[in-house]
Amino acid sequence: MASVPRVEIREKFQAALALSRVELHKNPEKEPYKSKYSARALLEEVKALLGPATEDEDERPQAEDGLGEGDHALGLPTEVVEAEGPVAQRAVRLAVIEFHLGVNHIDTEELSAGEEHLVKCLRLLRRYRLSHDCISLYIQAQNNLGILWSEREEIETAQAYLESSEALYNQYMKEIGSPPLDPTEHFLPEEEKLTEQERSKRFEKVYTHNLYYLAQVYQHMEMFEKAAHYCHSTLKRQLEHNAYHPMEWAINAATLSQFYINKLCFMEARHCLSAANVIFGQIGKIPATEDRQYRRA
Repeated sequence: MASVPRVEIREKFQAALALSRVELHKNPEKEPYKSKYSARALLEEVKALLGPATEDEDERPQAEDGLGEGDHALGLPTEVVEAEGPVAQRAVRLAVIEFHLGVNHIDTEELSAGEEHLVKCLRLLRRYRLSHDCISLYIQAQNNLGILWSEREEIETAQAYLESSEALYNQYMKEIGSPPLDPTEHFLPEEEKLTEQERSKRFEKVYTHNLYYLAQVYQHMEMFEKAAHYCHSTLKRQLEHNAYHPMEWAINAATLSQFYINKLCFMEARHCLSAANVIFGQIGKIPATEDRQYRRA
């Protein structure tokens, strides 16, 4: 890729991310998605500059990207394949764009188009999904598909995507463990790449989101013990990483206490209520420490 197009691609991508972060209420009242549509146009321009995927980059049949009966979306890889060389790196950059296009369409309530882009992202990353460069992006795409299918009330499909993400995270941490590349870094020059600490923080946030959505899915499926376990894990991780909204955290902790009361686990219930009271006391005193990225599954 020539240097000028590379700079142009980077600038357009960064501009698209900035537009994607604009809150809806800051758009004109009659055009609530104006900034989202502008971001989409820039992402499409970047995609055009990168060029279409070759057969080698996108060779997997689309039918395999769906969920077979009783199977996870893609299953666990048997080995780590790094995204090395220009063909692989191009496929990964295309996958980043497909991911953001998918999220963009979901944000504008175009779920079918959003699903199509997210599935394309997974297909492009399939062989590299356990690699340092791709694991975070892959899990985020599956998390978003999990939420999408939950919104369609296809809870078992949502469960499969989310459990696949959890299994991939655990496999990556066991076999590799180093903080992986954040999806935003694929269009950054080397001198602007994130620190290892920041990469770790972002990857752990992705996994916390995964647990949060799994808790909701298990609640929908009336798997209450499992839902409580994942809710507790989410709350614990949010505190450990200092990434939470006090009001939301306190409500979730108080709700969890009711589960423990019904199970006659009064010490656990008291602990949850005490923690909820402490965190509730932070409202208005300290700023929220987490971007509002959580959505109801």
